Amino acid sequence: MVGWLGAFTFGALDPPYWHGIVIYQGGKLYGFRFAMVKKGKVADGYDTFYLVHRPGPIAPDGSFALISFDPGLPFGLKDKTPVIPKRERPVFKITYGRFRQGIVGLLRIPPGLKIRLIFYRPWGMGEAISYQKGEFRSEDGFRFTTVGRWKITSPTTAEIEGGDFGFYAGFEKFRFNLPWIKSFLGRKLRHYLKARPRVKGEWEGLVSSISWNLLWMKLLQPDRGKVYIPAGRRWIFPGPDGKPDMWTLFEWDSFFNAAEASVFDCSLAWREIEAVLETIYPWGNLPNWRSARNGCRDHSQPPVGSFLTLKVYLKCGGKARLRRAYPVLKKWLYFWIKDEGEHLARDGNRNGLLEWGSDTPLISPGQPPWELKANGRQRAAWESGQDDLPNFDGVAFNEKAHTLEMDCVDLSSLHALDLWSMGKIAEILGKEKESRQFRGMYRKISERINRLLWDGNFYRDRFWSGGFSPHKASSNFYPLLAGIVPKKRALLLLKHLKNPHEFWGKFIIPTISRDDPAFKEQQYWRGTVWPPTNYLVYHGLRREGFDREASALAVRGARLFLRSWVIYGLCRENYNSITGKGGGQRYQSWGPLFALALLEDFIDISPWDGFRVSNLSASGPSEFLNIKLRGKRYNLKVSEKSLVLHEEGRKVLAFRGRGVLKNLKWDHQGLRAELRVYSPKLILYFKGRKVRFPRGHFTVDIPSSRRNP
Repeated sequence: MVGWLGAFTFGALDPPYWHGIVIYQGGKLYGFRFAMVKKGKVADGYDTFYLVHRPGPIAPDGSFALISFDPGLPFGLKDKTPVIPKRERPVFKITYGRFRQGIVGLLRIPPGLKIRLIFYRPWGMGEAISYQKGEFRSEDGFRFTTVGRWKITSPTTAEIEGGDFGFYAGFEKFRFNLPWIKSFLGRKLRHYLKARPRVKGEWEGLVSSISWNLLWMKLLQPDRGKVYIPAGRRWIFPGPDGKPDMWTLFEWDSFFNAAEASVFDCSLAWREIEAVLETIYPWGNLPNWRSARNGCRDHSQPPVGSFLTLKVYLKCGGKARLRRAYPVLKKWLYFWIKDEGEHLARDGNRNGLLEWGSDTPLISPGQPPWELKANGRQRAAWESGQDDLPNFDGVAFNEKAHTLEMDCVDLSSLHALDLWSMGKIAEILGKEKESRQFRGMYRKISERINRLLWDGNFYRDRFWSGGFSPHKASSNFYPLLAGIVPKKRALLLLKHLKNPHEFWGKFIIPTISRDDPAFKEQQYWRGTVWPPTNYLVYHGLRREGFDREASALAVRGARLFLRSWVIYGLCRENYNSITGKGGGQRYQSWGPLFALALLEDFIDISPWDGFRVSNLSASGPSEFLNIKLRGKRYNLKVSEKSLVLHEEGRKVLAFRGRGVLKNLKWDHQGLRAELRVYSPKLILYFKGRKVRFPRGHFTVDIPSSRRNP
């Protein structure tokens, strides 16, 4: 959690210490943490990562934060720590919030547990703090004072017994007591819960699962004084000396993080985009990962950045920030198709289609051991983001061309999406000439994908030696997202998607077709269900107009994710597509993409749908409250048979029936939209007008006057 106001920043900003607080003030760092002690055993650092009971609630502005840990779990087992349902049980709670130039906090310590308060120097560069005259202090005025009982065990540590323990950490001196702290934090919690974006009813917890997970993963780049969201708190790679670096950013994870953050904090969404764009190398590589002293120089990750940046802009505004992002996104776009120095374009056979690759000459000796030992094929697979996808099994890596010897559907389609999105961004920024260039390049690669990567029934990767790959992956549906699929082919793709022997089922969609020999492995990208591919395919279905299938995908993904979140308090990296069991990291930043897809199925602004509302995903009543779009707050009330939309507390429209409104616009002159009706009839209400529509697809134009439309 981070409070952000000028140079004063605070929260659980140091990766190993979810149970700690770092305060950043004017370029200086102050750190302390609350280790747990039980029967002589100590849980500290990443050990506590596996003891988290629940992350949240947490406010983006730092006014309130609560995280709890389960001391009933065994200490020291790391990833062997059992995953159990989060029933009511005694837990250790850390609650805090901003109070002027400091923070006020409360510890609730269950019986049988002791807390070891430890003051330390974050990243080895913080200010020294020691016990002096009844409080812990630094030489430059930071102080930690308390109204609880403690036992000082060293100049930098204290032991706290069970019960309630209140504290203040900051740069002021004032008197307070425990009742005041409890009252203060209670007020902050009530205010946050009332004002936050939230959902009531059938999809309770949909928005909080996004915001609480993301905000509790937020960290600090201490060398830059900036906050960012990592792929997860444990994804901090080593520097050249082998020790953990200060921060690590992953490319496509970061853009997905920005899309998620736009739900509750547009400023954070833009800061995440800016943080990842700052990692670009001079030859245009926005790397798979980069840290303070190290980075992945030889390969990138899937080019989803311009699409998601455009999406953040449409939801949040910020043309100046979009303008700053544009040249970096443009440089990265040309990375894929232009040679520069030792970097070679990812078109190794120069046929206009793209292949995943790795610029071997650019690998630096300071890379982590697992990367230095990897061959070119593995590094190319890492560039795809789908590290061990069966599509890459046995595919040769061409050392001269720096790419796989296989034209790839996913990369070629994402590059087409990149070109389309950059064309839109250039248009928004008034760069008409460049917009036309991008549109022309988009048409060119779209034609090549459709001519060379369609086997007559499905889009497939194609070997340079001739012939198509036998594998069908979820990423082979990306041509839908790129908007390049002829209608008859789109219907064939939909048939594959809905076939229970291929991709459909209770837990969807798997990374590889169910009839693939590798599917039964259910390991990593070999048959499991992943948030990013599901999110991209979801938007591909929407772009193609397959609204019902998109909604069904969003519902099943959200149920899978929320089951893990509600019952186990986890935000998993992936899921078994046979059992639905969570796998991989326990807290992964892109886990809430499942929830984001469903939220966006109800209300969203997208590059091809414009402002969109729908009730296709409703099977019961839900209220979506304080949803922020275009600088305004929207409330949406939906059920299986109705929808009501309010803007800033004023009713805009309603309908009875089942349907989707796209490219929705309204003003004093009237309402205009594209309407798709999926029930026998739908009645649309706007400013006292009532218009009936049968099942079908319509252009709606209802003037504000009393004339008939």
